[in-house]
Amino acid sequence: MIQFPSKDEITQVLVTNLLGSGKTISDLPNQWVIKSLIIGLREAIYMFIVTLKLVYDQLTATRAKGTKLEEIGYETGVDKKQATKAVHQVTLKKSSPVAADTPVPDLFLVTTTPAGNSPPVQFRVVTGQNAFIPVGQSQVNVLVECTQSGIVGNVPSGSIDLVAQAGFDSVAGSTLTTAGTDIEDEEAYRKRILERKRNPPRGGTKADYKIWAESVEGVLTALVLPRNRGNGTVDIVITGVNGVPDQSLIDDCQDYIDSLTPADIADGGVQVIAPTTVPINITLSGCVWADGITTAIGSPIVQAAISQYIINQANTDRIVRFMDIIATAKTAHDATDITNKPVLVDFVMNTPTSNRVLGNVEMAVPGTINIS
Repeated sequence: MIQFPSKDEITQVLVTNLLGSGKTISDLPNQWVIKSLIIGLREAIYMFIVTLKLVYDQLTATRAKGTKLEEIGYETGVDKKQATKAVHQVTLKKSSPVAADTPVPDLFLVTTTPAGNSPPVQFRVVTGQNAFIPVGQSQVNVLVECTQSGIVGNVPSGSIDLVAQAGFDSVAGSTLTTAGTDIEDEEAYRKRILERKRNPPRGGTKADYKIWAESVEGVLTALVLPRNRGNGTVDIVITGVNGVPDQSLIDDCQDYIDSLTPADIADGGVQVIAPTTVPINITLSGCVWADGITTAIGSPIVQAAISQYIINQANTDRIVRFMDIIATAKTAHDATDITNKPVLVDFVMNTPTSNRVLGNVEMAVPGTINIS
């Protein structure tokens, strides 16, 4: 990466060229005309360098932002992953068996219950299902899609519980089938571009499979395991926005990988799979809280911090370190506190008492986190 000189460095270069090596501008105590010329020339050069730096920053993947980064990504063959909408399965119900087949209209609206000042999350029946309640029955399962893109639609099971237009009496039993994703974070996108630049396409290398899998919308990470089932096989372990990917994401990724897999690989030779979850149970006791913090206030903050460590850092490192858990608990703080003051002063960690190394297809997930 190019290192652009500072004002002081420019000044020193000019003085060196004028007076010789080892001299500084302080060696011109009474030569104000020459000093003024040097400073004026320095300012002109510095403004030129600032302009060059701005241009350079927008021409390289390491520094470019916004649409310029997307242009570089497009030229590299790495498109930015766009936001997607969550899809749930729900059961639409009538209060009594219907006297005739009752179709479900496309785009029929259902919602979650509003929480506090937050508006309800809206979902509409996916078009083209041709779903209906058969005569003599009172319910039917349908797929509904969130009206908003992103993780906002990844509501907990059972949360879609209100019918927002006439035609059905209730909705229940919602379960997530396809997780929604936010638009790709710029730094994550930059990382994928740089990885592709460092690893140009070579028709099916380990790096190729990783880059291909992580380019699928909804896939966060991909771990490639060559010869995991023997010679001529490749397994790709992927994670999604909620950690373990749903089957639809696995299928989408598999279809995309199959379209790129070299012809000499046998059918089934490359498999996209979900990781095996490893719950990490943690117990903290004898907790001493900071002033103004109670167990009721502090516990959720510490639990959230530990959960994020397990989901992100531990899986990246491929090991859950008990010392990292202790450090995370000690530094956990309220996100709204600008001082980042830890909420926990002292505690004893009863479990775990040792590190947990993750196997190739294992993924650590938060288990039971008890704090007392």
